Amino acid sequence: MTNSPLKNKGPQDIGGDPAGPIDTTDHGMTHWQRQANAFRSVTTMNKIVITDELRRAAEELGSQYGQMQYFEITTSAIKTVLLEKKLFTEEELQQKMIQIRARFNVPDESLSPLKKTPLK
Repeated sequence: MTNSPLKNKGPQDIGGDPAGPIDTTDHGMTHWQRQANAFRSVTTMNKIVITDELRRAAEELGSQYGQMQYFEITTSAIKTVLLEKKLFTEEELQQKMIQIRARFNVPDESLSPLKKTPLK
């Protein structure tokens, strides 16, 4: 067996790569992050999705993976798996998001200045 580098290294395969210090401060969770965490817990607890499916969908994000934060990766993976299982369509999801934004006066997240700022 040789110690050759991984040929098909995914965006999550960062072990051993040079990196700066790790921030171990507990920053808590925002409201949407708590909801996303609860949604993931409910979907996995009820066997609607399994961890391996979520991991695969997250790894398939490719270069987007490094531009997203943890809960963005997780919710994107859940969305992908639920769409694949045809529990709803992309159009149904978009319509529901429009309804929720209107009900709670929430702007489209893609317009957020945070989305335009690169991660550090």
